[in-house]
Amino acid sequence: MALTSIFESSSGEQRWIAEISKILEKEVKVAIDLPVSIFRVPATLSVSKPKAYTPQVIGLGPYHHFRPELYDMERYKLAAASRLQQEFRSLEFKQLVSGLSGLEQRVRACYHKYLDVEGETIAWIMAIDGLFLLEFLRCYNSSPSITTAHLVDSTGRKLAHEAVLGDVMMLENQIPIFVLSKILSMQYPSHHEVADDLFPSILMDFCKALSPLKSREDFILSEVPEHAHLLDLLYHLIIVPRLDGPAEPCNIQYGESEDESFEKNPSLDSSKFSQVFAKLWTMLSKLNVGFISRITTLVKNIVGVSGKFISSVSKSKEDIEPGNEVSHDETKTPKVEEIMIPSASHLSYAGVQFCPTTGGIATIKFDRRTKKFYLPVISLNVNSEVIMRNLVAYEASIGSESLAFTRCTELMNGIVDTDVDAKLLREKKIIVNSLKSDADVALLFNGMSKCVRLTNVPLIDKTIEDVNKYYINTSAVRVYRRMKNFVYDSWQILTMLAVVLLILLMGVQSFCSVYSCPKLFSTLSSD
Repeated sequence: MALTSIFESSSGEQRWIAEISKILEKEVKVAIDLPVSIFRVPATLSVSKPKAYTPQVIGLGPYHHFRPELYDMERYKLAAASRLQQEFRSLEFKQLVSGLSGLEQRVRACYHKYLDVEGETIAWIMAIDGLFLLEFLRCYNSSPSITTAHLVDSTGRKLAHEAVLGDVMMLENQIPIFVLSKILSMQYPSHHEVADDLFPSILMDFCKALSPLKSREDFILSEVPEHAHLLDLLYHLIIVPRLDGPAEPCNIQYGESEDESFEKNPSLDSSKFSQVFAKLWTMLSKLNVGFISRITTLVKNIVGVSGKFISSVSKSKEDIEPGNEVSHDETKTPKVEEIMIPSASHLSYAGVQFCPTTGGIATIKFDRRTKKFYLPVISLNVNSEVIMRNLVAYEASIGSESLAFTRCTELMNGIVDTDVDAKLLREKKIIVNSLKSDADVALLFNGMSKCVRLTNVPLIDKTIEDVNKYYINTSAVRVYRRMKNFVYDSWQILTMLAVVLLILLMGVQSFCSVYSCPKLFSTLSSD
């Protein structure tokens, strides 16, 4: 129950004063220096796909424990807690709750939203949900197939194992690791190796198994208990510390070569110009005159081969320009915008080779000399989207300077536009796809670009800069740019010539429809 709901009762004001007094007396004086680690997902992120951030099966912690649609599973959480509790007959459940009561202020400090529940209630929630999570982790590492075998939903159907995995890794559904450690220390008072060695290993193996990217090799096992929760541990297993720290922004110059740079389109109304040429092309295509038909057929074949390659230049010129900025009024709710970089298929047409690396985000780079684009291997399954979205939300919530993981997902969104791009990266062993199709991969990345603020990762930004510079300065793109600039510079003259040519062709077409055209025109017979 939120603080705003207090005023709905008759004694709302008095209760509000009591609650504020409680906060000032307990929350502020105790453990105020502990960082918040369990946040509510920003609305700018959750609005696009709420199910990716809201538990669908199991509610863990005070944010979702009492949700009516999840409370049907309470007896199954209690059953799991009881099974684990039976192994520790020396410790009664009420003793466990009493022990966890001493952690009330530390637990409250972890949650971004004020917890409008009593301290004893928090202890009970932590005891029940903590025991369930511990059993889930233990069973996942020993025998994943039986982890959720005892769980059924309200209709009696078996719950999907993956659904529980997804819920466990959601930002709003986290249980502090120090709570889990406290439970183990109370259950194994004389066996310190369980909490010191076995428990960190279980957490590490669990996060590595769910990680979409390769985990860091330099991560020390003893550091595991120092992390806030499972999602925080997974995040730091992926992100190298030097990537997560503050850095100077990288000034990316797009579409510039040594001797010339892109110019903005002239501020002119070229719509009529485009309409005239569209009409002219339509007339040429339909004209039943032999030599003209042969020319139009040849052009169509050329465009059919190179159209995909040339079509992306428009985005490279118009969208990549630093001058094309969106006003703050239009970004109150960030739009789904993809990073300005050609797609994987377009880069491949331009001669770029995609190479998988054995490392993580820190290994992303582009070698202009060898034309090789190095990307980390990304493993995707049914839970990957939920995990990646919650990692993005967590990174934004903790106030990270660089948003390295977010920038990585933006990069993948930029180069994966269609299933063709996803297939190309899969064939290059960069994407390990366990989803139904390559189209699902494209759909996943195309929905991952929403962010609450600008990202700044010099390593990835430098890679984007190098890729764009190489692509813009390839022969085919340079020729297209010059042709387009020539067209824009000469649009008035070309429009007039096009109108004259259009009138002449209409006359030829009218003449050929009435009289037999000379052999010079080689009129095509219609079958």
